[in-house]
This record gives sequence, structure tokens and C-alpha cells, in this order.
Amino acid sequence: MHKSIDIIMKLNLKRASIIILLILIVLTTVSAVSASMEIKGASFSTGSELEDKTYATIYVTSKYAGDAAIVQIYYSRDGSLLNNGNMVPITVDSQGYIDVSSADAYSLFPDKAEVNLYDSNSKLLDTETFYLSPSTGLQTFGSGDFGSSSTSSSYSDAYSSYSSSSYSSGSDSYGSYIGNSNSHKFHSSGCGDVNKMKDSNKVYFSSRDEAINSGYSPCGHCHP
Repeated sequence: MHKSIDIIMKLNLKRASIIILLILIVLTTVSAVSASMEIKGASFSTGSELEDKTYATIYVTSKYAGDAAIVQIYYSRDGSLLNNGNMVPITVDSQGYIDVSSADAYSLFPDKAEVNLYDSNSKLLDTETFYLSPSTGLQTFGSGDFGSSSTSSSYSDAYSSYSSSSYSSGSDSYGSYIGNSNSHKFHSSGCGDVNKMKDSNKVYFSSRDEAINSGYSPCGHCHP
């Protein structure tokens, strides 16, 4: 009799151990899923000229710095798609930002951006839809200090470096080339598009190479 009771108790303990193990596995899985990379914020720059690309910066927090990810963005205007939504492999920068430029320029500025975030194995982690103003300029959503993201900082550093070393008081211009921090295009100082820029968006370069090395591309009108 006692032997039978001992066997039953051992079986029950074994079942209990299995149940506890299964619970721990489920809790670990749920924790891993809840901690997966998410889109916390985003900024979009539609540029200032029709041939400009649209630039996006996605914020996922510095927790994922150095992690591999894949970003897919569908841009549309009035319900019509403007691009193919290419899946772009990329690495999260040290501050938790992902910078993605469109593959092509658009004839219309987008009024909506649908962002899909995948891990390196193409597993969908998060998706967000952002409604944009079709007017030009930088638009930000959610959390994130987009003024200090890696791409924005490089433009700011380039401006600071040039303005501190090359500006001469009383001069009408800082240098031979003027960039637009929204469109990331640079122009010759006499280009008509320069007059359309806000002063706050102007970035000055002393040479063509300096502009290109700072991440700017030549204007399609003046071909500097």
C-alpha cells in the first residue's frame, strides 16, 4: 500500500515538474516577444525639389544599437503608391536610429508612409503608418531626438566645422556651394533654388568634395 502511494506521489511530482517547466518556457517566450524591436518614432524629409528623394529616420531606442534589421517603407499620395517598398537591410546606429532614403525621386510628395520593421531573418517585428503633409520639410512623429541622430548630426557637424573655419565677416556668402539640410542637395551659390531655401536650412561648403563627403548630392538644375 505504502509502495503504491510512493509511486503515485513520484508521478505527481514529475507531472508538476513538467508543468512548471512548460510555464517557464511560455513566460520566457512571451518576454522575448514583448522585448522585440519596435518603432518608437520617425522623421521624414520630403525635400524641396521634385527630383529629391524622401529621407526617413526610424527610432527604435539605443537598446538595439548595432543590431541588424530590415526596413520597408511604402510611400503613397492620394491612395496611389509612389514606390515599390524595397526591403532594405540596415544596422541600428549607436543612438538607436535607422536612416533610410527612397530608391527613387517622386513626381508627387507623399502624404502617407507605411513602415514595416523586420529582424535580420525577415520576421515582421512592427508596423506603423504615418500621415504626412505633402508640403516640403521635416516632419517628426513619436519619441526620439531626431536632431541628434547620426545622419542629422553629420550635417550639423559639417555646417559647424565649415562656419567656424571659413566664414569671413562682411562676406555675402560662406562658400562656393550651398546645401539644403532638408533635401540633402547642394547648389552653386548662383542657383535659383538657393533663393527658395529657408536660411535655417542652408549649409555652406567651401568645395564640391566637401559637400559630397558630407552626404550631399549635386542639384539637378545648376549641376554644380
